[in-house]
Amino acid sequence: MNVVERFAEAFNRRDVEGLLACFTEDATYRDLFYGPHAGRAALRGMFERMFREGRDYRWQMDAIVADARRAAAEWTFSYTVTAAVPRSEGRRVRFSGMSIFDLDGGDLEGGKVRAYREYADTGVALLQLGFAPEGLAKVLARHLPSA
Repeated sequence: MNVVERFAEAFNRRDVEGLLACFTEDATYRDLFYGPHAGRAALRGMFERMFREGRDYRWQMDAIVADARRAAAEWTFSYTVTAAVPRSEGRRVRFSGMSIFDLDGGDLEGGKVRAYREYADTGVALLQLGFAPEGLAKVLARHLPSA
């Protein structure tokens, strides 16, 4: 099993230690909703927060393309929001995207991730979370490149 598959399986099990084992000590992780994090302690805090705020996770890697330095994965992600996020509690969210996993120079099978970043249509997820159109526009405007 390669590191991308190990990552998805650990996430679906809500296994923080298993997730951390996929990353180098100084890894960076740029999440669409939780922002950038660097280092093991920051990644631990982010994963723990994710698991408090969601349940019934399903992160399915639909396609993985890789070489010894980098992997790209197209995925489908879904979860149910918990009471930790009162305005969206109970909502089921599902969207697709892709991730880039920069590897530590090892191979895909035994290596670790030194940098992770993801791309998806966040508007689809925000609508499912119950954001009103004006709130959605405000959030998405923050991510537009300046002219």
